[in-house]
Amino acid sequence: MSGVKRLGKVLAFPLWRKLRWRIEQVTEQRHGPRFDELRRELDGLRGEVHTLREELRGHVEAITNRLDWHDNELKLMTPILSGLQTRVAELERPGVAEGDPRPALDEVRAEHARIRARLTAVAKYEERLARVEDTLSTRLGQ
Repeated sequence: MSGVKRLGKVLAFPLWRKLRWRIEQVTEQRHGPRFDELRRELDGLRGEVHTLREELRGHVEAITNRLDWHDNELKLMTPILSGLQTRVAELERPGVAEGDPRPALDEVRAEHARIRARLTAVAKYEERLARVEDTLSTRLGQ
């Protein structure tokens, strides 16, 4: 810092101290009521945000509980459906001649295709659940 700047600061400091007090008074007189109004409005908005956040948290908790219930039901239904599909496949099979491996191979391939379809459906459902859980956790800021 140059000597002139330093001298200017030393000379201007007492004047600044006196002016600063007056500037703050004038600012408070002119804009104080508006600042108070803005503070009240901001406090009201904070209250609304808090209320909406708590309401959202309740909705998220309810959705999470429903998703958990659906996930549990899916886990319970999967083996039941698999068993039913096997029984239906057995009923649909035409009579097979002894020693002919062709129909048995076709049945294995068909069953394999059904199993892949079921596993794909379960994987898609789990992926959707994971996306919903990620979305909910980011909205809550956790």
